[in-house]
Amino acid sequence: MIKLRTLTQSAKLRLKTSLRPVIRQDTRWSSTFAMLHRYFKLLEHLDKDDDDVAELLPGPACNRRLRKLLKELANVESVSKALQGSADLLDVREWFDGLIAMKPQYAHYLAPRADIVHSPDFESGCVRVLRGNSNRLTRTEKAVLQPFAASAAAAPESDDEESSSFVERLQKRRKLAQQEQKYVLIRSIPPTSNIVERFFSIARTTFGQERNSLQPATLEQILFLRQNASYWDVGTIDSLRS
Repeated sequence: MIKLRTLTQSAKLRLKTSLRPVIRQDTRWSSTFAMLHRYFKLLEHLDKDDDDVAELLPGPACNRRLRKLLKELANVESVSKALQGSADLLDVREWFDGLIAMKPQYAHYLAPRADIVHSPDFESGCVRVLRGNSNRLTRTEKAVLQPFAASAAAAPESDDEESSSFVERLQKRRKLAQQEQKYVLIRSIPPTSNIVERFFSIARTTFGQERNSLQPATLEQILFLRQNASYWDVGTIDSLRS
């Protein structure tokens, strides 16, 4: 793709199609899908007799593997696009489970208790509630979801309850206590916060052409400091140097 973006090859390609080559961006994983998708769109327009291009083109066997990879990336791309719309944690969990079923290696990052999940008990608890399984919450999940629990108003005692026996009143209270706990606002929790989306949106501008030589750890520190600029200033730096 980089070769096709040169002036000579770009001019040749422009005579046959209006499509332009797409290259991969390090800060946008979906660019891998876009690059591969565009490659097969351009493949029929490429001049196989051009030595400069022919020596870089993959062989038939490699193209078959790339087409198979493109189908897998298309599934991941659809999930990536859906995450940008209206979705709740249950939707995301079902999408991720579908990707894991398709390719078990995704579980390293997408499993409910993967290492990168910040609060696995909170997320799993939200998924149980959204599935209507609030009565199956673990003790830890109940604890982290307690701020969202809706306190049921105590029902006034009716005349029938006053006339019932002591045992009947106890049984009725037990049934009321066994009713499913309601958790409000769980469905309103977005799967990805706006802060995270803004963080990735500035990654490309930070990782510009003039900074391609940055080490990953250095780039991570720059992005972290920029995102948390409200927590430090020149005085903080001076205090660390002294």
